[in-house]
Amino acid sequence: MNSFWNKNISLFKARFCFLAEQLEKTFPLNEQKEPDFDFWQVVLSKNGELTAKENGIFLHSSYAPKKEAFLAVKNAKTEQTECAVFFSMGLGYAPLEWAKNFPEDSIIIVEPKPEYFFAALKYTDFEPLFKHKKLIVLLQAELHDVITLTEHSAPFSHTALIENKAQTQHSKEYFESLHSLFKRNQQKEKINTSTLEKFSKLWLRNSCFNLPFLAALDGINIYKNACPPDLPCLLIAAGPGLSEILPFLKELKKRCLTVAVDTALSACLKAGFEPDFIVLTDPQYYAYRHIAGLKSKSSVLITESAVCPPVYRFNCRKTVLCSSLFPLGQYFEKKLGQKGKLGSGGSVATTAWDFCRITGAKEIYCAGLDLGYPKKITHIRGSLFEEKAHLSSTRLNSAEKMLSTSIFAANPVLGQDYEKNTIVTDSKMKMFAWWFESQAQKYPETASFSLSKTSLEIPGFYCADVQTLLKQEEKISLRKQFFEAEKKSQRPDCEQQKLLQNFNAVFEELETGLENLYSLAKKAFFTCEKTISDKNLSAEKIQKALKLLEQTDFELRNSQFTQIASLVFPTEAKLNEIFSSQILPTDKFSAVFARSKIVYEELMKSVRQYQQFLQKK
Repeated sequence: MNSFWNKNISLFKARFCFLAEQLEKTFPLNEQKEPDFDFWQVVLSKNGELTAKENGIFLHSSYAPKKEAFLAVKNAKTEQTECAVFFSMGLGYAPLEWAKNFPEDSIIIVEPKPEYFFAALKYTDFEPLFKHKKLIVLLQAELHDVITLTEHSAPFSHTALIENKAQTQHSKEYFESLHSLFKRNQQKEKINTSTLEKFSKLWLRNSCFNLPFLAALDGINIYKNACPPDLPCLLIAAGPGLSEILPFLKELKKRCLTVAVDTALSACLKAGFEPDFIVLTDPQYYAYRHIAGLKSKSSVLITESAVCPPVYRFNCRKTVLCSSLFPLGQYFEKKLGQKGKLGSGGSVATTAWDFCRITGAKEIYCAGLDLGYPKKITHIRGSLFEEKAHLSSTRLNSAEKMLSTSIFAANPVLGQDYEKNTIVTDSKMKMFAWWFESQAQKYPETASFSLSKTSLEIPGFYCADVQTLLKQEEKISLRKQFFEAEKKSQRPDCEQQKLLQNFNAVFEELETGLENLYSLAKKAFFTCEKTISDKNLSAEKIQKALKLLEQTDFELRNSQFTQIASLVFPTEAKLNEIFSSQILPTDKFSAVFARSKIVYEELMKSVRQYQQFLQKK
């Protein structure tokens, strides 16, 4: 009887009892009966350690497999690494090496075919791995589940990806798709970090200015699941494909709820059409420009508390808020009530799609969601982008030249449309397409359709003809039923007055909390400064200072106001840049205190920025 198998299966069942119970329905896990796995040929390497072959290809080194695992782990591990993700694992040498050397890191093993995971349990002692406190084993997991669990374990920038082509050959397409998703999420994280560094001050200023609207306006949750089952949604984006649908919008409105993104509003109004909802959640001024000077009196504007303040002056029937993506708005919502979360995939169209889903619509039809440049056209005719190009064009720099330049400047790549024809798109559009694809997998109960065959094909989306939608019966009564939800949300004057009083109390609590946070950071700052400048620094003084800083850090970590201040606190990359620009002491302990001093100083600056904008408000 194989002692490794008995021991490993017992440890697996004890650690992952629910997973073992689920697997045993199709894959028996018997400690007393060792299964046969014929897909590997297990042989001795040159140094006497076990290695394995599959289809004649070695999964590990044929000379020293454990040394190979040691070097792979050594090369993958950095100072920032907090999590290691293994795409399959062969005989398990690499994850065992990681578990032995880095007990505080998360370890995720991904294996779509469970038999390959369990085959390794016959040949190696997995006790160090199964007793690792942060081990996650994902067997037969969906791609989006792997991404979600990884994201919850550590940022993608702090995650090491260990993949060996020989070990993943049995599920090549699965692991190639997963690799692409990892790279897209890493790219997305870099973009988010860069955006935060560039726009955090703008978001803070807008959030402070718009705070009262959090008490005055309803949230999008008043429309949650209000859509009758037979009433579809029409999402109106600003791609060139929208021009084919514009003539039919008035008729489509009789059969659908219509949700337009801000960039498409001008084209809709020129066609004499006012959508039911307009979505604008981008905090930048140029986003406001898309609706500046326009009015849509029958529409409901969906916006966010950090948008450019003039957005709230838009002439429409009603304005509602979605939950804030930023710490200040989230703090007030936690105290006053949630507005309703909307997904954000980097584009206003992704937010609009998620609103359609939240209404409870079973079908979402998309117009102008091209995610590419069909016929080399960037936007629908008459959009702000095109109008701006015409206004600023000259003889030597024509509008056509500017619009074509915008395509080539966006890192163009090739994709395919719904008819399998080649279409020009770019890396950013591809990322949006991946977001839609992941949502289609996550919410299979919601069917999504593109009304344009020439748009970039999104896996999980279907192609539909607008005429099919127009042939459906008018659904005026269902539309009326949907908007009855607004009446149920109306608050009496006394309740509104109480909400305003609560808002004022939360605002005062915020001011007090930020001042206390500043005092904590200031105290720690001077502790560091005093320790660094002390020429008679002793071990006793260092311990006393460290104990004081440890207590301060504990209070800071557990303060809800630290999270609020984090919006304008330097990102990790920016903080490292600040460290590099400073001349730090050569002494080990003094250097630690010098870095801590910089951190506390930056925290003090962050709090002061909040206080300045709140005072202006």
